[in-house]
Amino acid sequence: MTASAPGQSGPGSQSPARFVRPELRELKAYHLDQVECVHKLDQNEVPWDLPRRLKEEVARRLLERDWARYPDFHSDELRRDLAERHGHPMEGVLVGNGSNELLGIALEALVAAGTGVLGAEPGFGLYPMFVLRAGGRYQPVPPADDLSLPLEALRAHVERDPRRPLILCTPNNPTGAAVSPEEVAELAEALDAPLLLDNAYGEFCEHDYRPLLANHPNLLLFRTFSKAWSLAGLRLGYLLAHPDLINELIKVKLPYNLGHGTAVAGRVALEAESVTRRRVAAIIGRRPQWAEMFESFGLDPVPSQANFLLVRCGSPERSGRIRDGLAERGILVRKVGHYPGLSGCLRVSVGSGVALRDTRAALEQISKGEG
Repeated sequence: MTASAPGQSGPGSQSPARFVRPELRELKAYHLDQVECVHKLDQNEVPWDLPRRLKEEVARRLLERDWARYPDFHSDELRRDLAERHGHPMEGVLVGNGSNELLGIALEALVAAGTGVLGAEPGFGLYPMFVLRAGGRYQPVPPADDLSLPLEALRAHVERDPRRPLILCTPNNPTGAAVSPEEVAELAEALDAPLLLDNAYGEFCEHDYRPLLANHPNLLLFRTFSKAWSLAGLRLGYLLAHPDLINELIKVKLPYNLGHGTAVAGRVALEAESVTRRRVAAIIGRRPQWAEMFESFGLDPVPSQANFLLVRCGSPERSGRIRDGLAERGILVRKVGHYPGLSGCLRVSVGSGVALRDTRAALEQISKGEG
């Protein structure tokens, strides 16, 4: 019998891929081309690196650590720092390699095999994979016409069956839409299941969901250092929830999941929080400038509570021309037309003042070509 080529897994295939669960073999690997550019506006990062003096402080503290020894089981020093910052019990804080690792851990612990998990579309592309990996069934609710989060439809689903966990991203990726704390509280009260609130862009949002934790023990709030804190390259996230929930999640989280470097960098960043506050204020201040710039070229930016804008371009063809034209000029933006309801849309990070100037100049050249 002839063996199949590597990666083949059809009927009768002898590839070892056949040993992987069939529903996981249907997934596509998360991928984004990494290319050289002048302005990287395609991954919702902030435009500024961590200041060199803070990097040097991280390096100094790392040199004092014994690298031959395992780190702390659960990075308790960082957990205590986060607890103090958020006014939340240290026993209700968990840290991990990005908020995505923690979301995966939570779903694996909270979702029984075959359980339906509600979500809102359009939404972060990894949610279905996390749910499938946990053995559940992702059940997304279609987008609202205005691309706000489909709250009425979600309420109807929860009313029909309150036992399904709900993943809610607010501000939402990829639209930037957010819901009020009162609306989140209403959903949490109606659910007889966990509400997993992905708040990765929380620092840029006018709403603060942290006070809800005191009265809603089924609420899990996921945050990250990858956006506002300039630490995307170090992969650090955290989870705030009821201590009883965190106590159970610790049992299934791998020990030593954060190395010395990431934990130390997180602590140093928290100590220099004023740097992050200034950067967040700058991005919030520039957000309307970017929106006005897109509008001046006949594009339609959707109101955003995040550090990016969803931009309607009118047609898939025009969004493709704009994306390719910007890329030719060293400006990377994200084409998101494959998301439900987002045909002809681009997602653009709010960049620096120089990036705004260069993007405007590039769009002027692209517009002349269209004319």
